[in-house]
Order: sequence, then structure tokens, then C-alpha cells
Amino acid sequence: MTSSNGVAVGQDGWLYWVGRAREVEVFYGDSPLSRRILGRWARLIARRARRLDALGIRHVHAVVPDKLAVYPDSLGRSFPGLNDPPAARLARLLEPHGGARMIDLLTPLLAARAEEPVYLRTDTHWTYRGYLTAYRVLCDALDAPVAEHVFSGTQMRERFTFDLGEKLRPPIDEEYVAYDFPRRAERIDANALVRVRESGQAIRQRGLFVGSRVVMRNAAAPDPRRVVLFGDSYIYSPGARLTAMLAESFAEVHAIWSANLDWAYIESVRPDVLIFEIAERFLRQVPTDRIRVDAFAQRRAKRAVRPTLRAWLRRRLT
Repeated sequence: MTSSNGVAVGQDGWLYWVGRAREVEVFYGDSPLSRRILGRWARLIARRARRLDALGIRHVHAVVPDKLAVYPDSLGRSFPGLNDPPAARLARLLEPHGGARMIDLLTPLLAARAEEPVYLRTDTHWTYRGYLTAYRVLCDALDAPVAEHVFSGTQMRERFTFDLGEKLRPPIDEEYVAYDFPRRAERIDANALVRVRESGQAIRQRGLFVGSRVVMRNAAAPDPRRVVLFGDSYIYSPGARLTAMLAESFAEVHAIWSANLDWAYIESVRPDVLIFEIAERFLRQVPTDRIRVDAFAQRRAKRAVRPTLRAWLRRRLT
């Protein structure tokens, strides 16, 4: 069954995002549209690789598999492309471009699900086990040591109404494992959008994430390299997500919520490593890489506050 707002209700309480107008289904199958979009992605990643190679920056791209690909058995019906999802097809398109590195997250997540769930039942995101799996894969791909204390965090069972469950009527909540680990990294910088969101001055909190940027520094990190990480909600810094985990391995992590690369920022920071992460369902839109993330964040921050607070915000941001 699929609800009017794009949530498919599978077996045993599993929920999936399939889109309001079958857009996920159309893209997931091997259609002329998906072939055209994935071809554009392959060309974009190849261009990025050449430019990053010229700058001497090591780089990887990682696509987070959709829950459909990791738990197809719980969907309860057929769905196109599950045996050959878009991320796998994109990886094959990149094979002729030797410098473009694509990380396989699907295989390790499929292996890890045999031990415990790697996706939440009522959300599109990973459980803590999914995040730990991806963290280890990224460290292995970059020849970086994992921080063992990240794997020995605290676990507490809690209930919460996640995004997909919230879309149903009545809403469906879920018991999940809230996970945390000791932090040695500290945040040393955040841009205007992050500061406005955290100040509580925004008219609305939802949607104020794209364009966020934070910088984490860890004097005790086992790897001295500086990393710039572009991604989406899977990298988001609060909680036990990829930014927090990677900041326990690397001396400095710049985490930017954007599918577009900010080349001016990359060239000013000159990281040793660039990681790009994107959820598979977001591959339907190909970036242009025309963004100046902090200017974009400042514009969004100003629009997000009440008019009477804009003068206050202008003083805080200058």
C-alpha cells in the first residue's frame, strides 16, 4: 500500500519513501530517464575527479543506498531496479574514468543487516549500526584508522516518531537504539545558517539545513589529515552521524550540507581529502557545482528570521 504522500507501507511495520508521483520508481528502474541522469552524474564526477587530482586532493564519492535496495524483502511487492539499483549502475559508468572513485556501501550494509537492522523501520535513515558500518568503510577506503572508542558508545532504547511515520495518519512511532560515543573533537566554526538555527530565532526550523557548514578539530586524532565533507542528512553533525564519527579519526573535518561542491571553499581550505556523500534518491537531480556556500547560508539565514530580528542578525553575522 502507498499513502497519498509517497510512503509505501511494507511488511512488519517497514515504511519506504517511493514518492508522490512514482518518481522514485521511474528513476530506480533502468529507464531512458534514469540512464540520461546517471550519464550526467558520471560526467560530473569525472570532471570533479580531474580537478581534484590537479589540486592534489584525494577524493571519494559515496552513494547511500536506498532502504529499498537493502530491505527489498520487507516491501511486500515488486519494485523495478532492486537487483541493479542506480548507485551500482553509476559505479559501472565510472569504470572508464580511472580517477573517479566510487565507494560501495550496499555490499557492507547487506552483510551487516544479518546481525541487526541497519535502517530504521519508519524513516529513510540508518540505525546506529548503519552509521558505524559506513564509517568503517570510508576509513578503509581512505587508509585512515578507525577510532575504536566510536564503536564502544552507549546504547539506550527510546521511542520517536520519525519522518516516514510522521507522514501517516495516525502517525507511527518506533522504538530505536539511541547511540552516543565519547567525543574528542570540538566544533571550532559554524556558518550563519547553523548559528541562526541554533539560536532559536528562526521562524521555522524545518528546511534550514542545506547550506549548513561546521568545522570540527581534533588534536588527538590518529590521522593528521584535513577533510572536506559534502553531503546531506547522513553527515549531519549533531548526534552519532558521519561528521561526528569522521571527526574522531581525522584532525580536521569541514562538513557542508550541499550536493553542489563549492570550489572556492575547497581551494581556500586545500584539504588532503574530499568526501562526497549523497542519498540514492537524491541522484534524480544533478548538481551544477555553482555555489558559494557561506554566502548562500547567510542569505537563507536572513530570510529565516522575523523582520524585527534582521538588524540583530546583521550585527551578529558581521
